[in-house]
Amino acid sequence: MHNNPMNRSITALAAALLLGASTQAMAVECKGMEKKTCERNESQCTWVNGYTRGDGVKVSGYCRGKGGKKSSSSKS
Repeated sequence: MHNNPMNRSITALAAALLLGASTQAMAVECKGMEKKTCERNESQCTWVNGYTRGDGVKVSGYCRGKGGKKSSSSKS
């Protein structure tokens, strides 16, 4: 029964969903933090300074979760 392709697919889907949920939970942890608190939690969070968008809208600084490491791909 462990070699059933359907069981393997369900297990892979469950693992992917759990991984996505844990990454999303990390981002939510950082959301709403003040700058000093965000900077103290530098292993999971990063502070984004305020800026003005191209359309003139001002965006206040905010804390966000760090994303996972991306693999670098070189283009020739």
